[in-house]
Amino acid sequence: MLRVYLFEESRGLREDLGLEEAVGYRDRERASIWIDLDEAQDEEIRRLGELFGFHPLAIEDCINVRQRPKVETFDDYLFIVVRDPDLELIRQGESALELDLFLGRNFLVTIHKNPMECIHTAAARLAKGPERLLGGGPDALAHLIIDLLVDDHAQVLDRLDEEIIELEDRALEEPDQEVPGEIAELRKVLLYLQRLMAPQREAIRSLLTNDLPFISRERQAYFRDIHDHLVWINDLIVVYRELIAGARDMYLSALSNRMNAIMKTLTIIATIFIPLTFIAGIYGMNFSNMPELSWRWGYYGVLGVMAAVTAGMGIYFRRKGWF
Repeated sequence: MLRVYLFEESRGLREDLGLEEAVGYRDRERASIWIDLDEAQDEEIRRLGELFGFHPLAIEDCINVRQRPKVETFDDYLFIVVRDPDLELIRQGESALELDLFLGRNFLVTIHKNPMECIHTAAARLAKGPERLLGGGPDALAHLIIDLLVDDHAQVLDRLDEEIIELEDRALEEPDQEVPGEIAELRKVLLYLQRLMAPQREAIRSLLTNDLPFISRERQAYFRDIHDHLVWINDLIVVYRELIAGARDMYLSALSNRMNAIMKTLTIIATIFIPLTFIAGIYGMNFSNMPELSWRWGYYGVLGVMAAVTAGMGIYFRRKGWF
């Protein structure tokens, strides 16, 4: 789906333009364009690239949506690739969502093959304050979109934080057989996020270069805030990976303690049966001259001795704190 937004100081925000008509405003003074191509098809991307004269390699990067986050500088525009991680997709083995931006002097083109919340939110804010986002050039709108996308990273980490806390509790209190698999899955997700955040952080850092065109010095201060946010996110991922390693150690420790408790119980039971087996062994010997065998109360006497031994050993173990 194609959406076109045109802002002119004299006429305000317009959304009734077609693609070809919007391209005609590309070189006009005091006019800013935002073109968003949602659920983009390959032919639509190529057509849009031809109308704006985008480099063929940049267009191919938009079509092949497994690109690393990066910033490339061309004569008339910047080509920016950023990624938005989705936990469900990552767990299914898919890549993070990709957002491609072409930022020129008075135009912004965004291309993505999946619906993205940051785009919908930016469009809603543009409708409320078009002059603030497009009045001074499209770099303010580009900043807003990327800032909203990075905010999504924080929400992903909040979910992971809750999962890690729950997993730590289970690893310590109820170390069931599902815990190792969940630990391995979280480690895989965090490793993917760490590999994603490193180039994303570097891509945003490259926007802070003083001689970078199409981004004002004033706007660079806001991009610096995004970069700081990404640094914080990367540090948080490192902490989470350490927590996962700690959860694994807690699980192994809890499992070991549980096995020790089981072995302790079995050892106590076996220890109690040692004297009982000894007594039963004596009276199970096939000797004819055993006085107790002919005693009327011999059977009950042996059972009484066994019961007394069992009770005595139980009291002794209890006083020692062994169970």
